[in-house]
Amino acid sequence: MQENNSVSPYGKHLIIDAYGIKETKLQDGKSIKQLLNFLPEYMDMHKLRNAVLHKVESDDYNSWGLSGFVLLLESHISCHTWPEIGYVSMDVYSCRNFDHGKVMNYLKEFWDFDKATIKVVKRSQNA
Repeated sequence: MQENNSVSPYGKHLIIDAYGIKETKLQDGKSIKQLLNFLPEYMDMHKLRNAVLHKVESDDYNSWGLSGFVLLLESHISCHTWPEIGYVSMDVYSCRNFDHGKVMNYLKEFWDFDKATIKVVKRSQNA
């Protein structure tokens, strides 16, 4: 079966699981919020609002992380950190095509991770 390289009206979803990140980087709310607010412009997309970022902690969780989100005219970008294990998960989803390699290069430099699992899902009406 031949892969269809065109992106349907439903879009592209970049899924990132990155490991080996410094704990202090994963706890730096100011820097992460700046990242979420910067990426839409970097991708030539449009924020509907500034990014939201929250410290996530509970009695059932012996540490804390940060979860953030920026809503785009073209969909969204989200981020969740687990500082104690050096891990971040991110989703970049857009109904418009974007250069996921360019985004990954930027995120590699930003997070300075040791390794990552990267998936690109093309959303399609023919799925």
